[in-house]
Formats: sequence, C-alpha cells, structure tokens
Amino acid sequence: MKQSISANKDQPLGDQIAEALGHELLSGTYRPGDALPTEMELVESFGVSRASVRSGLQALASRGIIERFVGQGTIAQDFRDWNILDPMVTGLLADHASPHPDLVRSIFEFRYSAEPLVAALAARNARARDLVAMEDAIDDMARCSSRDVAADDSFTEHDVSFHVAIYRGTHNAIWRHLAHILRPAITLVVRRSNETTEELRETLARHRALMEAIRMRDPAAAYDAALAVMRLTAGELDIAPGTTGAPEIPDPMGALFRAGGTGAAR
Repeated sequence: MKQSISANKDQPLGDQIAEALGHELLSGTYRPGDALPTEMELVESFGVSRASVRSGLQALASRGIIERFVGQGTIAQDFRDWNILDPMVTGLLADHASPHPDLVRSIFEFRYSAEPLVAALAARNARARDLVAMEDAIDDMARCSSRDVAADDSFTEHDVSFHVAIYRGTHNAIWRHLAHILRPAITLVVRRSNETTEELRETLARHRALMEAIRMRDPAAAYDAALAVMRLTAGELDIAPGTTGAPEIPDPMGALFRAGGTGAAR
C-alpha cells in the first residue's frame, strides 16, 4: 500500500519516513518483536530512494525504537528500550492521537512515582514566581472547565503548564530540565484523561488542593495531594491500582513522607 509523507521541503525525507514509521509503532501497527517491511518494500511504499529509507531507519535505530539485524531485517523494539527523552521521540508522543496503551501506562507509572516527590520538593523550594505560575495555570483551567473541551486542548495546555510549574518549583537543575523534555509525554497522558466537564471539575479541585499544599510549605500534604491527582488520572485512564487486569502501582516514597521525614522550608 502506498504511504504518503508530507511535502515539507524543509524536512529531510529520511526524517519524514522516521516519523511516519514512528506513528505506526506508537499506534501498535507493529508490536515489539515484529519485523518491519524490508527496505525495498518501504522504497515502494513511500515512493522515495533507498538512501532516504535507510536514513529514516537509522534515525529510529539510533533512538532505540527499532533494531536492525543482518539477515533478519528490522525489528520493532519494546517501548522500554526507546529513548523517551529524545526530542524526536517526545515530539512523536505529543503529535500522536492514539499511542499504544502500553506506552501510555509506562509514562503514567513514571509520573505516579515521580510527581508526588516533585511536589514535596516544590513545597520546600518554590518561590513567589513559581506560585504565581501555578496560580495562573489554575485560573486558566478554571476558565476552561465550564466548557466542552472535546475539540479544544486549552484546558489540557493549562493543566500541563501547572505540572511544569511544579517541576520548575523544585529549583533542582535536573527536575527543571526534565519538565521541558517531558512536557510532550505529560501532555499525552493529560489529554487522554481530560474528557468530560465533570472530570475537569474534579481535576481542578484536586489541582487546587495540591497548589495550596505547596503554598503552605507542607511537603507531606503536597506529596499526598499530588498522589490524589495521579490516582484520579489513573481512574480516568482505567489503569487505577486494583483495576481488573491492572497490576498494583507502587508508592515507594509515601511512607517516608507520611512518617514526617520531611520538613517545611526554612
């Protein structure tokens, strides 16, 4: 079957082929361990040169998305082997409407484990401008929550901005940098969970509670409030702990914070 690629003269054909195949991998057209079409089949499918196909495959291979074997062809790799922090990969995540559910779960599990800790650190370290950024995002979410956002990503954009502000509020160089890199991945999960007005209102209420815990310099409360946000997201994605067929999602740091192991910023 003939596949189309964009007529973008500013983007090399190899990159366009890499993106087209990347979207097929994200959607589950090819699962980990599946063989992709041969180079010649891709040449015919895309109507491009073999050099362009090889360039596209190399772009995917360098990011762990596929692996090429002499005599065996090109094999799709497990999502856990992908370089999720690579700008090309995060771009694919942001642009794809229906990524593979296993990948969505992997991103969610990272956020479930990391963001309560990030919120606790922000409760210690956030400065006035960080709190303003969080409050602005909350206000923007509130303005959107009374509308149907099925065809409008504005609530999601402000929701993501709120989480990015928390990452930045840690004033830790690594977390701050990860906020920028992970934004497309966070957007992917948030967009899939914000679907109805009732869910938006509950989401807004839990986000407000999280912001207030950070404002009050209470790391333990911020940890629990962030966990409450993530548990709501889990339910909306139907991957909540205890859901039939879904394994329990660990909370490795919760006991530490609830035991009073952290203090407010001085």
